[in-house]
Amino acid sequence: MPLLRALSVDNVLNAKFKGLPLTGKWGEVIGEPELGSNWIIWGLSGSGKTTFNMQLMRELSQFETAIYNSLEEWPSSSIQMAYKRAGITPGCSIRMVGESMKDFTERMLRKRSPNIMFIDSVIYTKFTWNDYEQFCKLFKHKTKIWIGHASGKEPKGSLADAIRYDASVKIFTEGYRAFVTSRFNTTGKNTIDIWPEKAASYWGETQL
Repeated sequence: MPLLRALSVDNVLNAKFKGLPLTGKWGEVIGEPELGSNWIIWGLSGSGKTTFNMQLMRELSQFETAIYNSLEEWPSSSIQMAYKRAGITPGCSIRMVGESMKDFTERMLRKRSPNIMFIDSVIYTKFTWNDYEQFCKLFKHKTKIWIGHASGKEPKGSLADAIRYDASVKIFTEGYRAFVTSRFNTTGKNTIDIWPEKAASYWGETQL
C-alpha cells in the first residue's frame, strides 16, 4: 500500500470539518463537536443517565437525524418516560430501535440512514476492541455515542474504559448532573444539570 501524502501546515489549517453547532448550555459545555466523532456516556443506575441521553439526543436532532439503539431497555415504559421528561415530541428527528449490532449495522449502511447514533449499552454489544474499531471505521462520518455502565466513577468493563480514552467527548453522570470532558470545549465549563432540583438536593446546594 502506498504511503499517504504528508499534509502541509496550510493543508491542516484549511481542512474543512462539519460541526454540530450546539446551543445554550450544550454549546457552552460540549462546544461544536465534529460530525463523525466518538463519544461515551457512563453512570450508575439512578444517576439520571437515561434522561440525559434523551435530552442530548433531542438537542442533536435539531441538526441531524438521530437513532437510539437500546439493546437492553427497549421496548419499555422507562424509555417512554425518558422521552417525555426530555420533551421529545413527534416532530423530533429521532428514531428508536432495539436490535442486535449485526442488524443495526445493516440498518446504518442504508442510504440516508441517521448521522447520529446512540448505542446503549457497550456491554450488550458483545463487541471486542477490534469490533469497535471496525465499526467506527465503517461509520467514520457518523457520530457514535456509546452508553456504558459504571463501576464507581469509572466506566465498567475493559471495552468501555478503552472507548473513554478514544472518545472526543466523555460524559459521566452522577446525582442528576453530567460531568463533561470535551475536546471541543472552549469555555472551561464542564457540568450540565439533568434535573436541577434533584441535582441541587444531591450535591447539598441551595437553589437560587
